[in-house]
Amino acid sequence: MGTHSRSLDAVMNMIRSLEEDIVLGRLYPRERLIEDQLAERFKQKRHVVRQVLNDLETIGLVVRESGKGAIVREYVPDEVNNLYQMREIVEGQAALMIALPVPRKDIAILEELCNTYAQSVADGDMRSVIETNKVFHQTIYRLCGNPFLSDVIDNMAQRSNLVRFSSSADPVLLEQARDEHFGILRALKGRSNERLKKLCLEHIQPSRIRYLERYKRTERNSGTG
Repeated sequence: MGTHSRSLDAVMNMIRSLEEDIVLGRLYPRERLIEDQLAERFKQKRHVVRQVLNDLETIGLVVRESGKGAIVREYVPDEVNNLYQMREIVEGQAALMIALPVPRKDIAILEELCNTYAQSVADGDMRSVIETNKVFHQTIYRLCGNPFLSDVIDNMAQRSNLVRFSSSADPVLLEQARDEHFGILRALKGRSNERLKKLCLEHIQPSRIRYLERYKRTERNSGTG
């Protein structure tokens, strides 16, 4: 049991680290993930690395191509728009289901997360920015009262890591996201679910827009667009 637990922890730690690399643009779309290099980097055996790559493939962040092995997935514009259309549906519905105003104990948790996120942005602590952002949104959508819906939202957000790298390190967009978090928090203290839905859906758009702009530039520069 102890060995299994340590192996599971190793897998989860590797997945978190590689997700962070994708979000921050350290790993780019279509970049190869080489087993030997990952085993050396994380000081893990090959079977652990293979499990990580399998899990990343399952959640849609990695694909396997004949002769190339595992590579970071790249979304084409239609896939990005379809993904974000799905996010708008599920996140919008969840926002409408949250009982407003949110109880004080939950507001206190969200206020702390907002403040932590703001400080992380100010400090340039990107690891904390990513983790705090994730927990902030998970905390909000779990308030909808439907754990199946909140799980779908988590899955869609995880798949969106492939899109976020285009905007995750932009100081202007990080400050915008910080301000939007506080705006969402104010809406959670109010009584308008439509207002909350509007703010939540507006909040996810900058990453999609920036990714599509980058994709268009890349295609134009390569002469294929």
